[in-house]
Amino acid sequence: MNLNLRQVEAFVQLARLGGFSRAAAQLHVSQAGLSILIRKLEDKLAMKLVERTTRSVSLTPAGHEILPMAERMLADAEAILSSSRGIVAQHSGRIALALPPMLAGTVLPEVLKRFRDDHPRVAVAFRECVNEELIGRIYARDVEFGLAFGVQASSELVCQPVLEDELAVACLATHRLARKRVVRWRDLAGEPIITHATGSIARTLTENAFMEAGLLLTPAYEATNSLTALALAAEGLGLAVVSSASTPAAMSGSLVLKVLREPLVKRHLQLVTRRGAVLSPPALAFVEVFAGCMKAARSGARL
Repeated sequence: MNLNLRQVEAFVQLARLGGFSRAAAQLHVSQAGLSILIRKLEDKLAMKLVERTTRSVSLTPAGHEILPMAERMLADAEAILSSSRGIVAQHSGRIALALPPMLAGTVLPEVLKRFRDDHPRVAVAFRECVNEELIGRIYARDVEFGLAFGVQASSELVCQPVLEDELAVACLATHRLARKRVVRWRDLAGEPIITHATGSIARTLTENAFMEAGLLLTPAYEATNSLTALALAAEGLGLAVVSSASTPAAMSGSLVLKVLREPLVKRHLQLVTRRGAVLSPPALAFVEVFAGCMKAARSGARL
């Protein structure tokens, strides 16, 4: 048996308002139209629900028994509609974010592909920028959030850790280090090293790790981003020190990525937002996909 929600709604409104004229006005139908809806519901249920007189309308005993169930049915229908509107809102709209060129060039393409598959109605705008610019764009509300390393929280800025990455070395598959199960910083001694430019967070961490391993860092080349460093390593110009999240880009260049140990240099990927800001459901979903893709990328550089 299929009950018509319009007929159920007509019965509930008539019971609540106690008269055909008021119920018809509430439902935006004529009194004759309301009578037809009630009669069809009674025919469907094979019972009389309403007693009509010239001056009043009252429910039959069966009508009184059916009314609470009819009201629950309408409430459930409204809950379904509200839920569906929330789901549609979650899967549509636009998000804007800022992130470093390293993440944009290595992890982001896979993230965008997966996110588009799950949220085809959400438009994504991204800005590649260093931390200073990223913070400025968040303050200016040019982006909803940022994903970055080494940003300092403040009275206006919230930085939440998403997950960790480690510094790793990228080399050709024919290089001696590609066959080692564990690669240590001291294993880089005497090798031409490709690093990030002076002043970057990755460069500072690399210099500190070299010192801790008792080595002096004298880069053969300095790159402004990981993609350039990986491209140079793919040409056999040296060993590139990059993030473990660079695995997809390294593999596309026929490189092997090994996490560097002794010391193991970790850093946190941060979700950066304005204090008090509440991320939209699509933005939260995007961050979750990003974290998943980055975790998968890092797993390829574990050895």
